[in-house]
Amino acid sequence: MTGDIHVRFSTEITSILVILLVQNQFSKAIVLNTSSVRDEIVETLFANYQSHVRPTQNETLVTVYMSISAITSVDVRNMEYKTEMLLRQAWQDPRLAWDRIPKFAHYSRNIVSPVFKNKIWLPDLFFRNGKQGRLHTMTRENLLIRIQPNGEILYSQKITMRLACQMELRTFPMDTQECGMDIGSYGYTLNQLRFVWRNESPVWLNPNIQISEFDPPENVVTHDCSSLYSTSTGQYTCLNATFTLSRQITYWLASTYLPNILIMIVSWLNFWVSLEATPARVNLSLLTLLGVITQSTSFSSILPRVSYIKAIDVWSIACISFNSGVLLEFAIASHLSRRRKVSAWQVEVRKMVRQELARWCTACQQQYNQLGPSASSAYQFAGCQASDKTAQYMSSATTAALAMQNAPISGSPTQMSVRLTRSGQLSLVSNKQSPQPQKKRFYPDVHDTAAVDIGPLSPEATQTEALLPVT
Repeated sequence: MTGDIHVRFSTEITSILVILLVQNQFSKAIVLNTSSVRDEIVETLFANYQSHVRPTQNETLVTVYMSISAITSVDVRNMEYKTEMLLRQAWQDPRLAWDRIPKFAHYSRNIVSPVFKNKIWLPDLFFRNGKQGRLHTMTRENLLIRIQPNGEILYSQKITMRLACQMELRTFPMDTQECGMDIGSYGYTLNQLRFVWRNESPVWLNPNIQISEFDPPENVVTHDCSSLYSTSTGQYTCLNATFTLSRQITYWLASTYLPNILIMIVSWLNFWVSLEATPARVNLSLLTLLGVITQSTSFSSILPRVSYIKAIDVWSIACISFNSGVLLEFAIASHLSRRRKVSAWQVEVRKMVRQELARWCTACQQQYNQLGPSASSAYQFAGCQASDKTAQYMSSATTAALAMQNAPISGSPTQMSVRLTRSGQLSLVSNKQSPQPQKKRFYPDVHDTAAVDIGPLSPEATQTEALLPVT
C-alpha cells in the first residue's frame, strides 16, 4: 500500500516537471518567433523607405500636444521664461503600416525603438519665440518613437526651452503677464505640412507648479496662428499656447515698500530734532536719502530699460522727493531762523549804539565845557557838536549786525554792550565771562568772540578792520 502511494507521488512530480519544461521551451519559441517577426516587419518596411520624403503627397497633418512639468524661472530683465515639457507629435505614415500586409496582419504589437529617429521622416517643428533649448539626455536620450500597426507614429521628447515673453511693466510689481509659445514648421509651407492641437487637453499643466514671484497659471489658451505667418516664401503653419502669470506682491512688500516706508518715517524724525543741532539733522537727512536711492538702484538693476514709467518708479520718485523735502525744509528753516535772529540783533545793536553815543556825547560835552578852549580834538569830534557823525556810526552798526547772517550768534543781545573809544571806534563787547577775552579776526575756524569792532567810521578815527563773530 505504501509502495503504491510512493509510486503515484513520483509519477505526479515527474508529470509536473515535464509540463514546466515544455511550457518554458514553448515560451522561448514564441519570444524568438515574435522577435523574428518584428525584425522582419522592420526590414520589410524600411526596404524602400525614403526618410526625406513626406508621408503623403497632399498636406501632412501632425497633431501636437504637450505636458508642461515645470516653469523654472521668469526673467523680467531679459523678458523670457524657462520651461520643461514633454513635447509629443503624432501623424500617419502609410508607408510604415504593416496591418495591410497579410503576412504580418496577425502582429498587433507596437514597435518602439529610438533608433528610428534617423530612419523615418520627422516634422521640422521649431519654437518661433525660442531663444535656447536642449533635449534631456540623462540617463539616456529622452525620446520615444512608437509605430502602430496602422502606420500611426508617436514622437515624444523631453526638452527644456528658454522662450521670449514680451512683458508690459507699467504696473510693475502689481502686473499680470501673458506668456506663451509659438510652434511652427521651419521649411514646409502650409499646403505641405500643418500642425494642429489635439482636441482633448492639448496642453497639460502640472498642478504642483511653483514659480518664483508668480501665482501658478490656472489654464492655457490655445489657437491656430497660421494666418499671422505669411512671408515672401509662402505661408507657414503655426500653433500658439498662452498662459497668464500674476505676480505676487509679497516679495516686493517685504524687500522694497516696507523698508522705504520705515526710512521715510525715520527721516521725518528731523522735525522733532532741535534746529540748532545742525550735524544731527543733516546726517539723518542724508543717510535716509542715500538709503532710498540705494533701494531704487537695487531694483532698477533687475528690470529692463523701457521707454515708459513703471509703478515702482513713481513710488521711488515719491520716496526720494519726501526725503529731499526733509533736507530742504531744514535749509529753509535754518535760513529763516538766522534772518530772524540777525534782525533782532540789529535792533538791539542800534539801540545800544544810540545809548552809547548819547552817553559819550553827554560826557564829552561836560569835559568840553569844563576845559573850554583847551579841550582836545577827540572831545570836539565825539561831542555834541559832532552830531553829524552819528549817522555814520548808526550805519556801521547796522552793517555789522547784518553781516552776522554769515555766522551763528553766540549769546543774546543782553550779553553784549557797545563802547565808543576816544579814537572814534565803536566796539561791540561781550559781557560773558571769558578766561582770556581777546579780539579775533574773520577766520572760518573761530568759534567765539569776546570783542567785535564795528568802526572806525570817521577820517579822524584809527584805520582798523571790522572783526565779526564767525564759525
